[in-house]
Amino acid sequence: MINNLKNRIKKQLVPKSKLVVLNYHQIGETFDPNIHNENIWNSVSLFKEHLSFLKQNFKIVSLTEGLEALKNKTINETLISITFDDGDASMTKLALPILEQLKIPATFFINTAYGSEKIGYWYNLGPYFKDMDLINAAPIIRNTIDHNTYHELLKLENQCNEKYSGRDSPFYANYEAFEKCTNPLFHFGLHGHEHLRFSMLSREAQKENLLKNIEHMQRWPNYVPHFAIPFGKPHDWNADTLEISEELGVVPFLAHHGYNTFYRQPFLRFSVDTKNLQSVFNSFSPFQKSYDKLNHLNN
Repeated sequence: MINNLKNRIKKQLVPKSKLVVLNYHQIGETFDPNIHNENIWNSVSLFKEHLSFLKQNFKIVSLTEGLEALKNKTINETLISITFDDGDASMTKLALPILEQLKIPATFFINTAYGSEKIGYWYNLGPYFKDMDLINAAPIIRNTIDHNTYHELLKLENQCNEKYSGRDSPFYANYEAFEKCTNPLFHFGLHGHEHLRFSMLSREAQKENLLKNIEHMQRWPNYVPHFAIPFGKPHDWNADTLEISEELGVVPFLAHHGYNTFYRQPFLRFSVDTKNLQSVFNSFSPFQKSYDKLNHLNN
């Protein structure tokens, strides 16, 4: 009884006026362990369930519209924006057609190095090519805070890309569809030229990675200057990342759980891959721990 009372009070304290940005990665009819990751993959049926739940309960807007509402202080309800990271092959094959049929807007954050310069990065290369060195290195690459260790292990990724150079990437969409897209429902933002942890890069390397991304995408008709920081958790970016974003005129987004009640950069997103969407909304807290690092940087 006490827990139920606490949950009801917590729910009542969550602001009614907010922008909730949802973050997806991969969808598919069936799970393929060679190209999909169980932590970021959704079945088509689950994805459609999510969209049905959202349409029935909320107003879905483009990310640009949501930001404008925050800036102009015109939000008086919960607005939802849908985003996808990376540029997975399922975006053109499945996500775009489903969203277009339902007339739901979405923003796609794209890594421009893959499918052209490189086949992929450590996250997908290891499992696909059964590269045990890269598979074993993956947790360290993802979590280390030592710059030397990070860059030393990234050499394994480079070696794998060089070894299989010339092959078509099984992971990424044909970006020509994005480059030519003029459908007003869909927009394309930045995710870094390569999917690197910006906190592990020098200021110069961070800027170079983001500039390359901008140079590839800025002529796309539906390009928007929004930047989803790769991985987007607190140990994946630093003050330089935010300063460079401001310098280059792009709006940064995190992947750390949180909703947005006012116009404050970087903006927060909820990763909802594999999750029951209703439980995600029920878990909302009035206390935004996602802001802890931002508050520390501003002190």
